[in-house]
Amino acid sequence: MTIPFAALGALVAALIETTVLPLFPVAGATINLVLVLAIVATMAMGVEDGLVWAFVGGLMLDMLTPARPLGATALSLLLVVGVTVIVARFFPPDRRWPAMVATFVLTAVYHVVLLGVLRLTEGLDLTALQPRVVFVAAILNVLVALPAVVVLNVIERRFGAAERPDW
Repeated sequence: MTIPFAALGALVAALIETTVLPLFPVAGATINLVLVLAIVATMAMGVEDGLVWAFVGGLMLDMLTPARPLGATALSLLLVVGVTVIVARFFPPDRRWPAMVATFVLTAVYHVVLLGVLRLTEGLDLTALQPRVVFVAAILNVLVALPAVVVLNVIERRFGAAERPDW
């Protein structure tokens, strides 16, 4: 996938995450679309695509979320993508199921890291992290990760780098 396509996708995902998805909460949790797409892109397509999804999507989320310091979400997403890169090294290239498991586990990591960053920058109370809401968000993110893996694999096959013979 090309980097501009990943950047455009991250912008659209951040817009959807901040405008449409908050209208449909489930048990107080919503889908973290940029997080899911950053993890899936890292596992399915590579580090560069995952970093673009995380950085551009995180900055856009910070700009669209009122009273959030610029860069807090981007930093949290980049740290989670870094953990995803380490996890991805232990799995074969076809990483569909590991991407879903990583999405479930890394959702909790993302929420803890984001809360820590917001605690340091904004003085947010640590009791804002509710385990039940994080668990529901992790389930919702896994449900979104399955079609995201399929769609991003199709896009990668169609628009990915052209195969060249090794000489």
